[in-house]
Amino acid sequence: MMERIEIDEPDEADFDLLTQFLFEVSSPELFEPVTVSTCQRWLDTLA
Repeated sequence: MMERIEIDEPDEADFDLLTQFLFEVSSPELFEPVTVSTCQRWLDTLA
């Protein structure tokens, strides 16, 4: 788990990515369940 996510320069693409993450994680019935592999994939994407 990450305690915080830092975005150097505000960029609409970064906010879109964060919005997509929040939507997918909050809707596991529409996407995949939240598992260790799901979290690792998102950590890699956000890094």
